[in-house]
Amino acid sequence: MIMRYAIPVTLAITSLSAMMSASADSGQSFLVDAGQGAAAPQDFFLWMLAGIALVTSLSLGRFVAFGIPTLLAGWYASNKQWLYTLIFAAIAWGMFYLM
Repeated sequence: MIMRYAIPVTLAITSLSAMMSASADSGQSFLVDAGQGAAAPQDFFLWMLAGIALVTSLSLGRFVAFGIPTLLAGWYASNKQWLYTLIFAAIAWGMFYLM
């Protein structure tokens, strides 16, 4: 399961590193048209990081929406007896405490 998410994270970090190293060496060739745009050249790193953060957030949001319920269903099936025991003990403790 860790490898499933390690590969996209590694790709994101590698692409970010490549973009930063390429722009540090030859930034002017990539920012030829920057003077014509509405944003300052210093803001392009911010927009690049925001784009990577958006893609990562969407990926994590998809995992939370579709992956967590499946994981919880499997965990619940294997720990059902302990959960019922814990709930019964909490109810019994609550009854004795309130009496």
